[in-house]
Amino acid sequence: MSTPTPTPERDQLPSTLVLLVPVAIPFVSLLEIFEKHKSSAERVSCLDGWIGYLGKCFYFSESTRTWTASQNFCASHAATLAVFNTTKELDFLKRYSDHSQYWIGLSREAGQSWKWIDGTIYSGWFQIIGIGECAYLHKTGIRGSSTRLVRKWICSKSDLLREIHV
Repeated sequence: MSTPTPTPERDQLPSTLVLLVPVAIPFVSLLEIFEKHKSSAERVSCLDGWIGYLGKCFYFSESTRTWTASQNFCASHAATLAVFNTTKELDFLKRYSDHSQYWIGLSREAGQSWKWIDGTIYSGWFQIIGIGECAYLHKTGIRGSSTRLVRKWICSKSDLLREIHV
């Protein structure tokens, strides 16, 4: 039986494999992670033109309407005027509102407390400045106003994927 003649390439082969194996294993793992992330990221959870944040989808209008007409628009898209429950959500909405004024889902009857459009009582965790029956968001906070005025509006609804997986 003949023994293969050693060559420089053959002598280097085992050390090359030893060097590649530790590099290849993490690469394969990273590739698997990327593929899993890619497939979940490719799933669309909010409709075109809507922005997802913390399990909700938000729509920022370009045109202006009264508070009631704005709510009707949102309802026609299975949403309501924006309802938010955390400082994070409020800060997010302020960031996207730029310098415009947007109707949100807070209103009240004369002499009554503020209520969210979903029927929950506003708990007072942020200040609403001014008088009026309906609230709007602007860059620095929330104000009350007359329902007859026209403004842009923000709709909100649950993230579609969240609804499916719950």
